[in-house]
Amino acid sequence: MKKVACLLIYFFVVSLFSQEENLQKQFKAEFNFLGIGASYELPISENWLLDIGAGVGGGVEDGDGYVWELNSSLSFYSKGELRYYINRKKRAKKNKNNINNSGNYFGLQTKYFSKRFTENSGLDPLTNSLLTELHWGLQRSLGDNWLFNFHVGLGALRKLDEDRGLMSPAIGLKFSYKLF
Repeated sequence: MKKVACLLIYFFVVSLFSQEENLQKQFKAEFNFLGIGASYELPISENWLLDIGAGVGGGVEDGDGYVWELNSSLSFYSKGELRYYINRKKRAKKNKNNINNSGNYFGLQTKYFSKRFTENSGLDPLTNSLLTELHWGLQRSLGDNWLFNFHVGLGALRKLDEDRGLMSPAIGLKFSYKLF
């Protein structure tokens, strides 16, 4: 009987601490400078996570030649990001907060931007575009259900209607609220 009780206590303690190291499924509302949306983080393994989402916000404006600008008029976007977390076990050993998938990661993200919802002759047209990024990032819990996410890397932006594009630095900054 003593062995069973010790075994149960051991599994209880291990499960308590292992929950902080494991990535979590979470659905969240996202807010950034380019728009608002929703995404779902789905753990694939101990260190890999898939983040898929969609929303509305700025689109890609086609300027002269190869000048691209993010425009504030509304368009649709969808994204998929594959993340590899590099320091979650180290954070747990240092007793740092690992909730809400906090940690540093390397990511590969693809984001599609649609044309503008409404045609307006006073505004330059927005184009169907695809942005692919390779980046380093971090996600931190700001308490309760709030999250902060930042990444920096290199991106390739492609205008799909004319099959042309450019390479540029990629920077992302967003705040999220975990709904469940």
